[in-house]
Amino acid sequence: MTAPLVAVEGLSKRFTQAQDAAERLATRIGFGAPPGTVHAVDDVSFTVAPGEVVGLVGESGSGKSTIGRMIAGLIPPSDGVIRYDGKDITRRSRAESRAAALQIQMIFQDPMSSLNPRTRVRDIIAEAPLFHGLIRASEVPGFVDATLERVGLDPSVRDRYPHQFSGGQRQRIVIARALAVSPRFLICDESVAALDVSIQAQVLNLFMRLRRELGLSYLFISHDLGVVEHISDRVVILYLGRVVEVAPTEALFAGALHPYTQALLAEVPRLSTEKRRFQPIKGEIPSPLAPPPGCHFHTRCPHAGPRCSREVPRLKAEGPRAAACHLHDGGVA
Repeated sequence: MTAPLVAVEGLSKRFTQAQDAAERLATRIGFGAPPGTVHAVDDVSFTVAPGEVVGLVGESGSGKSTIGRMIAGLIPPSDGVIRYDGKDITRRSRAESRAAALQIQMIFQDPMSSLNPRTRVRDIIAEAPLFHGLIRASEVPGFVDATLERVGLDPSVRDRYPHQFSGGQRQRIVIARALAVSPRFLICDESVAALDVSIQAQVLNLFMRLRRELGLSYLFISHDLGVVEHISDRVVILYLGRVVEVAPTEALFAGALHPYTQALLAEVPRLSTEKRRFQPIKGEIPSPLAPPPGCHFHTRCPHAGPRCSREVPRLKAEGPRAAACHLHDGGVA
């Protein structure tokens, strides 16, 4: 088997709520509650192979973006290991950090907020490769033009500012900026969610073309299963910071194993003349400040039994797929 390009092992992230001076004093003398801890990511493990697109799916607050930011090196993990090309990048030297930062690039949801409104497109694209010595100053015009053409933009727009573009064009500029340092791995955090449906299709096709031409690997973070089905080879389903199911895309959409995934798939919009009633998952997603014991989903699961509230289900492999559910590991009683 091919060694994974990215491997996440036992990754966790906890955020402690900040307290003001009065709250810290009250806690110190025993009159106040200790600061709350948000369990954003809880013991997550998965891999991404070279050239593979892995979809990371879950509701808002499930920890998707936090995982992406940890892999990109924007925030440190509380526990666990992130390996890139076999090397542990959570405990890396300064030189290794710089190399990994170039190889792993992140594309965010809102292109306008991730672009400097006072910087021209040519400088947005050329800044990083110039700083890291990947190109010389004399090579900037030709490099910028070639990069813009690669993402489907006319090189004549190089002197414009971000506010002079549409949302889809701005997202192409963000993609061009990421490609400018020749990465191998792109983390796409809801990168088409803010776009119109027709523009979404164009940007998704661009991602797929770049994958073929440049041999890129993607972690595609999304809440939209329809988009994930279109672009991903394999899907990782998150619920309240934990992985509940991993499967090849075709197998997952043919028949999910975990009740949470089944509920998500049941409400994916489909072109059909058959009438059906929209039935959202019962209840609200619990607070990550106080997640339920055992299986986090048991408070909303129609199949929950006594075992679900007291024992954390293991991610049990069944061929190329895996599910963390007691229904597939001895029953819920």
